[in-house]
Amino acid sequence: MKNQKIEEKMTFWKWLHKYRLKIVSIAFLVIVPIALILIMYVGSYTANKVVNFDAEVTPDTVEVKEFLDTDGIDAFSLNIVWSKLKYPILDPNTDELTGGYYEFDITYEAHENYVVKSVFVTPVLQTDWTSLRSLGTKRSLEIYHIFNIDFNYNLPTNPLLFVKVSEPHLYLKVEYILTTGGNDVPMTKYVEFSLKDLNPLNVIS
Repeated sequence: MKNQKIEEKMTFWKWLHKYRLKIVSIAFLVIVPIALILIMYVGSYTANKVVNFDAEVTPDTVEVKEFLDTDGIDAFSLNIVWSKLKYPILDPNTDELTGGYYEFDITYEAHENYVVKSVFVTPVLQTDWTSLRSLGTKRSLEIYHIFNIDFNYNLPTNPLLFVKVSEPHLYLKVEYILTTGGNDVPMTKYVEFSLKDLNPLNVIS
């Protein structure tokens, strides 16, 4: 019985040795493409989860990867309403999409025992998986609460197989002055507001 097991083991290794080139070739043809596909998917996703709030990228540009929820700022809460969506149209003279925008109503409410002032917001619309991005105008929440952000791209889109992008995310750079201990301290926070499964109050075709 023991000799039979040894013979079977030797037979297996002989088979493996005999067909080693075919096995390596098959593994190369199967594993390498799968690995490349995974790298492509992961790379595409992670690259478009990094956000900046500059019109042009410079050596001083801050790239942000981590964001708070709308209620994640200690000093105050942000209230965001997706109030309007205007779909872009094709300009026959330039063959480019134009006139599209997202409109948001953004306000803030200070928390008890916090004193804040000079609250400014810079908005960015950016999609996952693909580099569709639009930078909005920096505004004071003490003066304005309506933010219109141009977005001249066709959605939904399928940048990769089995991947569908329906809406961008709204990212906010929130700058404010926090008064604490009699001192004014400048603060900057970054907030993400997902539009997934949300609908605007008004849609303009």
